[in-house]
Amino acid sequence: MNFTSTVYIQDKEFGNASQIDSCTFTWQADNESYLTFNVCTETIQERKPNKIPLDKSTIDSVTIYSNEFRQTQSLTNTQIEKFVADWNDSKTRGYYPDEPFDSAFSVFPAYQFRLTVFSQGKERPFYAYNYVILDSSNWKYEMSKTGDLTYIHKYWKK
Repeated sequence: MNFTSTVYIQDKEFGNASQIDSCTFTWQADNESYLTFNVCTETIQERKPNKIPLDKSTIDSVTIYSNEFRQTQSLTNTQIEKFVADWNDSKTRGYYPDEPFDSAFSVFPAYQFRLTVFSQGKERPFYAYNYVILDSSNWKYEMSKTGDLTYIHKYWKK
């Protein structure tokens, strides 16, 4: 059973912590820090994002797979440049330690699109829903500064 408690620091409310079990609480202190408190062992574990920037000059290609249409398309050079710039400039939206990599969206259980970056013989997957994107680091990132719900759809050519 998972319980939620409000976190206060010097009489100021700082969000909610979730109780995982009788000893463990988790709290996203801010967009750059996720804390796990263990009151039984009196320990605190802090996680911070480790976003790996993209380098356009090393990218061979990028594909986008539509979960709805079950099809894959290649991004154009212009789309790749925009994706790289937006990824490198994106801000964290939160940490998702307990959800599967491709199902960490809070409202819906699956992604809309999977983008795969091919660079120097390696593949790097990203999963996207609207303007939120995930990489394999367990952090969510916002690709649109304005919260544009059609952001990721604009990469898909009908």
